[in-house]
Amino acid sequence: MSSVSAVVAKTLPLCEPSPSEERRITAVAQEGKALVDRHVAGMGEIVDVLFGGSFAKGTWLHGDADIDIFFEVKPSVAVEKFEELGRSVGKKALKGHEPRLRYSDHPYVEAFVKNVRINVVPCYDVEQGKWQSAADRSPFHTEFVRRNFDDERRKQTRLLKKFFKAAGIYGAEIATGGFSGYVSEVLVLKYGSFEGVLRAAANWQERQVVSVGDYDVDAVKGFISPIIIIDPVDSRRNLGTAVSPESAGRFMLAARAFLDKPSIQFFKDNQRSPDAKKLLPNVLVVEFSHRERSPDVVWGQLKRSVNAVAKQLELADFVVLRSSCVTDEKKSAALAFLLESLTLSPYTKKKGPEVFRRNDTASFLAGKKKPLVIWVDKEMRVVKLVDRKATDARKFARSLLQNMENSGVAKDLIAGKLRIYSGSDRKTQGVAKEAVSEVVSTERLIFG
Repeated sequence: MSSVSAVVAKTLPLCEPSPSEERRITAVAQEGKALVDRHVAGMGEIVDVLFGGSFAKGTWLHGDADIDIFFEVKPSVAVEKFEELGRSVGKKALKGHEPRLRYSDHPYVEAFVKNVRINVVPCYDVEQGKWQSAADRSPFHTEFVRRNFDDERRKQTRLLKKFFKAAGIYGAEIATGGFSGYVSEVLVLKYGSFEGVLRAAANWQERQVVSVGDYDVDAVKGFISPIIIIDPVDSRRNLGTAVSPESAGRFMLAARAFLDKPSIQFFKDNQRSPDAKKLLPNVLVVEFSHRERSPDVVWGQLKRSVNAVAKQLELADFVVLRSSCVTDEKKSAALAFLLESLTLSPYTKKKGPEVFRRNDTASFLAGKKKPLVIWVDKEMRVVKLVDRKATDARKFARSLLQNMENSGVAKDLIAGKLRIYSGSDRKTQGVAKEAVSEVVSTERLIFG
């Protein structure tokens, strides 16, 4: 069996950019910043333009460089103007590179320059702690990491990011609900190394608090997340809020699995066992088109919608075991629900009160719907057998989604043809295949 140190030695070359890659990414970064500098020159509201994120901190992964360019806005600028600058500066500065609008807490712009993603993000030029927007902390994050990191910690952070990425839990965006690059850096600073992070995570307790310094105990009491990670530049902020319970759980199990049997496979693409084909007849698939818009908006709507449909299915007596949602972030999306059964019996039992409760019994028997059978059971309760409203999950979902008003699904989400079928009705492709795979397969490395 390989030791952790031996696997780490083999993995590091997969994580670190080569000198030529560093030169190429740095040249693209300088090109992008020069375009922003040129555009904002003379704009009185903008104080400075600077690099942020993993590029500025030197923790970006081989083959996976994003460049964040922040432009600092005077604190006196109103929120409306701030957001307008967030939409316009990047679009105009990078107009030759097909920029598109993205949203986090505030709008920002994304473009690809020579196949490298560049994000142009507004923030206020404020003192530490006097935050006016969610992005205001970013320059302080950059400075904090630069001040506290050396080459060895950068290597350890790259290993951790690679591990998160392979497990499918890297990134704080809504689509993933995982561990951000900054969280990776904070964890390495707290626990000293990649291995140190994994050994700690393997034994995290419920509502574990991770902090590299002092923190506000009273503020922590109000934090709601499975793992609480204190932001070193703002002790009243919980970085763990963005980490979903699923991602936290998967990381803890992946850490244990790796420490038990270290392998370079943990740093490669997330692997799933072959689909459990006998489950396919019990998978409800909802496939549709949506308008192209910010991926953050689409993912937010999809996450809310899959939960809403699952709740409606359960209210109709279908047992939802697992659900997923997928989009290609352009126009195609799919929801998948693994049910105990796609069909239900034509009738269901309704239990009433004990016969001693005279008025309640009378009300129960006075229901408008005529029962098939009524009896008194061994608990001396009145029981009715009534016709079930919905017996086929496919028909129920179609009816639900054609009457969007009561579905809980975002009204403007479904913009094209709606296809509803079971996993065995037809061969799934594209986003539908990915959504189905998520509910009928097992992550091999974590669970064996």
